[in-house]
Amino acid sequence: MSNLLSTSAMTAECQARVPIGLSTTFWMKKLNEAYRWICQKGHFVWEMRRQEITIPAGATTVILPATMDPGKPMYLGGPYRFGLDTEGSILSILPLVPAEDALDQQLSEMAGISGLFSCWSLIMDTSIAAPPALVYFAALRPWSAANLSDALSFQFHFHADASSTELTVGADKYFPTPNVFDNLLIELAEAEVRRIYGLAGWEIIQKRAESTIMVLLDKYRSSKSTVVGLSDQQKQTSERKLMAQERA
Repeated sequence: MSNLLSTSAMTAECQARVPIGLSTTFWMKKLNEAYRWICQKGHFVWEMRRQEITIPAGATTVILPATMDPGKPMYLGGPYRFGLDTEGSILSILPLVPAEDALDQQLSEMAGISGLFSCWSLIMDTSIAAPPALVYFAALRPWSAANLSDALSFQFHFHADASSTELTVGADKYFPTPNVFDNLLIELAEAEVRRIYGLAGWEIIQKRAESTIMVLLDKYRSSKSTVVGLSDQQKQTSERKLMAQERA
């Protein structure tokens, strides 16, 4: 999270760059739009959230957090507590699969072991909340793995929906992005306002900001450790093959 420029300082900088009398509220709106534009470019560390979710005894579905972005990676781990039997935990990450694969798991199941779910899928229900609210569920399969005697607890890791982020102007308000993005958010907002009002230079400012942002984003993707790990593994494998050839 940024601790360099507050939203109050950022809107003041915007007003100084384009001194045409626009309010701080207007500039804050453009800064929020710039932040959402960045978040649409991938999945990033500042969006990651963790929440414990509990499936009631006998159930196989659970409501997921309303702040979740269903279009970005999410991970369900557990159950890590089997009622009062902590040694009965099944510590694993359940794969998120399409609905047809989850149904296949259901139809081809063998005798279920309590708590031993093989996968889960994402389903939506519009009947629980008034439109336009949508409620997402995690549907675990197979059904026979439901624990009839105790609730099951899981750790749910997900990316927060950036569209639910609407910061206001304040000296104590900061964007969740790292410090390096503060000036880039300002430049994106400035470029958009210059474009709207027909002021010169917006193309240059926008291209400069966007190109810098796209370079930075690769460093902050939430899956970067996996990518780096695979890259290192491939490199080590190549080095071992080369050493073996040299010995031969």
